[in-house]
Amino acid sequence: MPIPIPRKPSGYFYGLSDANVQVEAFIDIQCPHSKLAWPSLVALKEHYAKGEIGLAVHLITLSNHRQAWDVSKGIFALAGDDTEKFFGFASYLYARQSDYYNGPFLHKTHQDLLNLIADFAHDFAGFNKDEMLKLIGTNEVYTDARTPIRFASTKGVWATPTFFLNSSDLVGKFSEEPSLEEWRAVIDPRL
Repeated sequence: MPIPIPRKPSGYFYGLSDANVQVEAFIDIQCPHSKLAWPSLVALKEHYAKGEIGLAVHLITLSNHRQAWDVSKGIFALAGDDTEKFFGFASYLYARQSDYYNGPFLHKTHQDLLNLIADFAHDFAGFNKDEMLKLIGTNEVYTDARTPIRFASTKGVWATPTFFLNSSDLVGKFSEEPSLEEWRAVIDPRL
């Protein structure tokens, strides 16, 4: 079965789509390795704020992260098409990852998770909890959340975080907790 054509391209995009340097990052909101890499993506976005690069962040869900799917849908519901809201809410959620990791949720229900996501959205942005619960269940949010997962499969991404620079895989190029200096070492010579 072919992958359906999505309503919009995968990912949250920052910068210029025609810049000489294009960075793609595939992350999972429940992945502890993605959490370690997240500050470097925020620093990358801030350092190249004038649009010297294009940065696309694709939020995917790995099968061993049971809560990631619903938490991801919460991000898509709150952020919509707004990249700044995406970065802000993802940062907020990574800071609270221990609240929804597998261990703490072992004996909790799906509704417990949905309520936690609604609480997070309310605490972060004053988002109405009932509205969040409704949005998480919509087809639009479902489609937006599954699009990056399907896109990742077309690029052979099976783990997070995974980074590409100008469509070239950067596996093994960075430490587990990449720094802005590591990013600059591969980006700046190409600018």
